Order: sequence, then structure tokens, then C-alpha cells
Amino acid sequence: METLINLAGAVALLLWGIRTVRTGVERLFGSQIETHIAVLTGRRLSAFGLGAGAAMALQSGTAVILMAASFSAGGVLALPAAIAAALGAEVGSALAVTILNLDIALLAPLLLFVGFVTFSSASGRGQKHVGRITLGLAFILTALQLLSAATASLSESAAAAQIIQVLSAEPLALVLMTALFTWMVHSSIAIVLMIATLVAAGGLPHDGGLWMVIGANAGAALPALIAGWTIGGRARQLLAGAVFLRLCGVALGALVLATPALASLQIVEFAASHVVIAHLALNLTVGLVMLPFVATVARIVEAALPLPPAPANGAERAAENIFLAPEDVARPETAFLNIANETSRVAHMVYEMIGGISDLFRDPEADQRIKSLEEDVDQLYRQVTLYMASIKLDELDEDARQRWFELFEFITHLEHVGDIITHNIVNLARRKRKSGIEFSREGAHELEALTLELSDIFRHAQAVFLSRDPHRARELVAAKRRFREHTLQSQRRHAFRLSSGVKSSVSTSRIHLDLLRELQRINSHLTAVAYPLLKDPAGEPLTH
Repeated sequence: METLINLAGAVALLLWGIRTVRTGVERLFGSQIETHIAVLTGRRLSAFGLGAGAAMALQSGTAVILMAASFSAGGVLALPAAIAAALGAEVGSALAVTILNLDIALLAPLLLFVGFVTFSSASGRGQKHVGRITLGLAFILTALQLLSAATASLSESAAAAQIIQVLSAEPLALVLMTALFTWMVHSSIAIVLMIATLVAAGGLPHDGGLWMVIGANAGAALPALIAGWTIGGRARQLLAGAVFLRLCGVALGALVLATPALASLQIVEFAASHVVIAHLALNLTVGLVMLPFVATVARIVEAALPLPPAPANGAERAAENIFLAPEDVARPETAFLNIANETSRVAHMVYEMIGGISDLFRDPEADQRIKSLEEDVDQLYRQVTLYMASIKLDELDEDARQRWFELFEFITHLEHVGDIITHNIVNLARRKRKSGIEFSREGAHELEALTLELSDIFRHAQAVFLSRDPHRARELVAAKRRFREHTLQSQRRHAFRLSSGVKSSVSTSRIHLDLLRELQRINSHLTAVAYPLLKDPAGEPLTH
């Protein structure tokens, strides 16, 4: 019982160490990893390599596969490249096991000390994440030492030896048991490291260790499949493809072990003594053999899991992009049209949010409508910017590069407008409702008029964005200045009401002035689209 308690504690520390490393890497490099994965459409070898590198860094092939699934579902990442990234993730996960299994236990105390000092004395978030990663590695190495000690005593137990011998005689039961355990702990890295430690300590026969490795590979397919299936669409196709490839590896390994002629080969005997090498060899073989056929696998899963037809009434989920076709990235002119069309959808959502500003101060349920729209805006903004990142700027001419920046800046300004409404104006409305105060009749009329004027400016800005007409751009700049003057006039009238002792103006003064400031910020973001189209006398673009 003492051995089992020690074994359970060692496994728990191992899982915690892996999770700590993954958390640190995600917070330090997560956005960079996501961006690099998203720009790999059409580059399968690069996708394979990045998938491997990301899985090694994150200590999790599942995390990389789920990233690729989300990009594939959003239409940002083509399915063959996503499958290549999934293949690489399995190899990267196996490489991580190989490195962690090296005899570097003496590093554990040093890493504990360095990690603690770095984390405790960190002055910035980046340094804290480095300390967290270092501590996670130390936890893993310490856990492996504890596992080794626990399994050494386990191998001396006659009862344990008898149980293991019975299980080793039933490969199918061993595979199923290991697969179930791998799914439960959501970490094939931890399971394979534990199997390697058991074999090295003599607590597990070599052939039993190999069957358990096959079980770990089978069980590792389940976490991503279960966690990502609800994403739907193309994500399911990727997850099904990843499971298919994983099962190919499981079938290959089982075939080798179940065939006496193959199982007696010297190379298999070597692998039995080094189950970590066997695990790496299995995944590397599947990865290299199947990489040239990812397009074929993609066609198979697309045929087996066809996408559902679009609703007849066109009521698609707003947060799913329509126009961002990955295959158009190689044709920038077409890709720019796709981006402009998708940006117009974002603009329509933001226009609804601006139109709902007045409702926020009257209807508590308007908060949820604004929040729902903002979630969709954020999702589409992320998909559009990642799609844009897949276009190689250094291959564009000057005009195309300028258009790229115009598109990027416009959708970024739209996203900022959404943030202002959701985070700032919504809070102002909540403060007003919570305090039970009301704007003065004159003040409410002025704010309503400014909101309507802002909607007109928005429509004008959208026309400038689509037409790229300098004449419209000059009109938009003039509208911006008029709006700014109107907000100043409203501020002066509000000050006059304060001096006249209007009670409602006194009680709502801070909210009224803050709202004027936020409306002016929205005005600046919307009208920024005009300036790249206008030139000063020297021929340079005007600044705001």
C-alpha cells in the first residue's frame, strides 16, 4: 500500500509538472504559436515541423491538434495542412518523452532553485512565465525519480510481480487498460514515461511495456477527439483524420508485436528495452510515411464527414467566417476581396452595437445583446487577422502592400470600437442604472442626437472603405470635425446646466462627460479610414 501511495503521488507530480510547463509556454508564446500555425496553409512540411515543435514546447500533442482544429473550423487553415500539423504534433510529443527520459535527474534540484528564484523575483509577466516553465521541468524530473523509487520496490513485491505477469499474458487487456488510463489522465507523455520507468526498474516485462505503449498511443487519440468534437464543421474532419492516423500507428505496432517473425527481430528487442525509443519510432514512422498522403486523408475524411449544408434561410452563425477561403491566399487580389467581404460583416455587427448604445441606458437586457455581438466581432477579427498573416507581404508590390495595411487597420479600428462599447459604455450604463439616476431631458436628447450622428458617420466610413474614393474621404474628415464640435457644444451646454443647478445634470455629470469622451473616441476610430486616401501638399498621407 505504501508503494502504491508513493506511485500515485509521483504520477500526480508528473502530471502537474507537465501542466505547469504547458501553462507557462502557452502564456509566454501562445499567441505566437497560434499565429504560426494559422499561416501554414499549403505548406505541409512546415506545418509538420511546427506541429512537432509546438507539441514539444507545450508538452502536449492534444493542445496543438485542438489549436489546428479551431483554425480549420474557422476556415483559416486548410485541412491537409491541419492534418500535417497533427502528424507533427504526435512526433513532437514523442520527442518530448525521449528528452525527458534522459538521465538528467541531477538537474532537478538546480531547476527547482532557479525556477523558484526566477518566479519569486520576477518583475514582469514574461519572467514569471519563464520561472513557471523551469519549475514545471523540475517537477517532472523529480516525479521521475519518485516513480523510479516506487517501481523499484514494486518489482520486489511477489504479489505485484504475479499481477503484472498475468496482465502481460493478455496483450489486449493491457492495451485497453493503458488506453483507458491515458484518456483519464489526458497525457500520453506521462503514461509513456511511467511505462519506461517501470520497464527500467524491472517492474514490467519488456514485451508488456511495448503493448502498454501501443495502448498509450490508442488512448492519446481520445482527449482531442472528445474536447474538440463540439467545435463542429471542419474541426471534426481534422479530429477524425488525426484519430485515423493514430489508429494506423496502433495497428502497425500491434502487427509487429503479434507477428512472431517480426517480434523476434533485433531492432524490436532493442525497442523492448527502450520503450521510449519504440514510442518515438512508431510515431515518426507514421508521420513520415503518411505526410505525403495528407491530401488523400483529407479527401477521405471529407467524404466520410461531409459538412452540413448551409441553412436555407441563410441564418448561419455570425462568428463563422464565410469568405476566408484558404486556397485564395496564393492569389492576393482574391484574398483581399475575401477580407473586405468578411470585414463588411464585422462592420455590420459593429453598426448594430453603435445603434444599441442608447438602449443600454434604458434596457438592462441590451447588455447581453451587445456582449453577444462583441463575441462575434472578436471571433471574426481573430480569423481575419490570422488569414491576413498567411499572406506574404514581401511578395506583394507596393500597391498591394498598401491595401493590406488599409484592410488591417480598418478591421482593427472596428474591433476597438466594439471594445469601447462593450467595456466602457456598458459600464457607464450599468453605473447609471445602479445609481437610479436619470439624464436631464436636454442632456438625454443631446446624447441621442450624437449617437444617431455617429451611426451616419459609420455608414459614411463604410462607403469610404469600400470605394476608396478620396472625395468621400474628405467628406468623412469634415463629418469627423463636425461631430467633434457637436460634442464640445454638448459639453458646454452640460456645464451651463450644472451652473444653473439642474439636479439631474449634477447627479449624472461624470457619466455624461465620460460618455461624450467615449463617443468621440469611436468617432476617431471610424474616421481613421479616410486618412490613407488623402495626401498633404507634399504628397504624403495625412495624419489624424
